[in-house]
Amino acid sequence: MIFVSDLSHEPNIGIFWLVKENGKIVFLVDKVPVSQGDCHENMTTWGEHYNFWEQCRSKNKKKIPSRVPMWSEYEEWPRGRVVYDVGAQLFTVYADRKLLTKTMRVAISEEFCLPLLKTRYSSDAHYISIRKL
Repeated sequence: MIFVSDLSHEPNIGIFWLVKENGKIVFLVDKVPVSQGDCHENMTTWGEHYNFWEQCRSKNKKKIPSRVPMWSEYEEWPRGRVVYDVGAQLFTVYADRKLLTKTMRVAISEEFCLPLLKTRYSSDAHYISIRKL
């Protein structure tokens, strides 16, 4: 697997996928520190799966490297989102069940610098993929 690392120790929020391209499994993320997220009522979020995927696809057409498989759509791959509940001071990871294994929880937690005791994981019907890795 290829991981995109962040040197910041501030927890991050954003969106992510696990995709397979040319035989390599890639953990693809779009994230920002929680302090730079978009706050809507009591939730701080970042990113939109469709827009980020299409942005990567358009870059690929211009011969700029991207890790998005051009031959597939964003909702085909296991994906998820990390949000922050300001009132509860709690991070929630919503994800495809395929990504809620112990190994992937550790990978998500490390990639997003999430505090162990202030993070919960939840499957979500919105994030059901058709691809197997």
